[in-house]
Amino acid sequence: MNISLPRTCSIENVQIQSLYQPLYSVHEKKYIGVEALSRGFYKGNLLSAFELFNLPSNEREKLELNKMCIRSALHNLGSQTDAESYTVFLNIDSSLMDYKGFSNQDFQIKADAAGVAPQRIVIELIESRVKNFDVLLRFASYCREQGFLIALDDVGAGYSSLERMVKIKPDIIKIDRELVNGVSEEFHKREVCRALIELAHNIGALSLAEGVETINDALECQELGADIMQGFYFSKPVEQICPVDIGAGKIALLVETWNFSASERDKNLRVNLNRVRKQAVIIHNALDQSKPEEWDDVLTSRVEAMSDIECAYILDNNGKQISVSALRSNLDYKRHYLFTPAQPGTDHSQKYYYLRRVEGQKWYISDPYISRATGNICRTVSMMFANKNDERFFLCLDIDN
Repeated sequence: MNISLPRTCSIENVQIQSLYQPLYSVHEKKYIGVEALSRGFYKGNLLSAFELFNLPSNEREKLELNKMCIRSALHNLGSQTDAESYTVFLNIDSSLMDYKGFSNQDFQIKADAAGVAPQRIVIELIESRVKNFDVLLRFASYCREQGFLIALDDVGAGYSSLERMVKIKPDIIKIDRELVNGVSEEFHKREVCRALIELAHNIGALSLAEGVETINDALECQELGADIMQGFYFSKPVEQICPVDIGAGKIALLVETWNFSASERDKNLRVNLNRVRKQAVIIHNALDQSKPEEWDDVLTSRVEAMSDIECAYILDNNGKQISVSALRSNLDYKRHYLFTPAQPGTDHSQKYYYLRRVEGQKWYISDPYISRATGNICRTVSMMFANKNDERFFLCLDIDN
């Protein structure tokens, strides 16, 4: 149970116990290591994390508590018989680098004393907590020279800086748990996670999604391409470093479910597209039986009857809009100047749904994007058609993603 600490309590009265949160590579279907966590006890009673890490009264005590946590984690790690089979992630309180008593070499000394090779350790840092960025860069450079890897923690939270990230050149980017939690349900979280995972891969780093608590979030992280995952879905922190097969059942279930759900997503997308294509053909037939000056009325009337379609418009062969943007009247959209339906004469030639078409391609479906007509997340399905004079046009339908 948690207790209230007396004023006389100090870090000398506290015992540190290390816990280990397993880490998994679902793509490789294997357990790859642990993140070392710390909990404190006072007279046999468990302290909350807030109580433990707010116990130090000055920078010296804060540094000593950090050292106690590292010593505990490394001591347990060095005593494992299967120690070569996994990696351990260790947290360094980055704010301590601004303290004059902090030493780059101290961490290396502790690893040597515990008999743990640097090549098995990943050092986690939160770059935003360091005031003197040059000190952080020197620490990261020193650690790399010794063989440690560097992970940036809580990326996407607080005041993390992309500029600093580029300069540090991390080996691993840990995506903050607040972004990961609910990523399967919230589009904006999903797209931010997607961007961070792509950023990690583009700069030569691994991506790690922390705080994965449900199978749906795990499936989404798998879909987005996360290299490593950790969280309660796989395992809660354990007192003993776990055997390599822990979580194997969860991984097997996740892989099987992901393979099935990916197939279902493809199937559902095909079904939805087929339905929209049929609606596009209905609109095209109505256009074909009308004069060009009647096309605005055709679009407006047809869109009202088709719940899948949010907006319809026609482009000429050069990507210029030649019709109104026909919005469904009961559509919920952002009423702001920035999100205004395009008018006849608008140039769409640089839009993805026009620019990326293959010559002669009749159908095209875009990736999801924010519609400038409505502010909603949509896809654009476009259909190429020709009139009796063999002039080419493109019927564009914005559909709810």
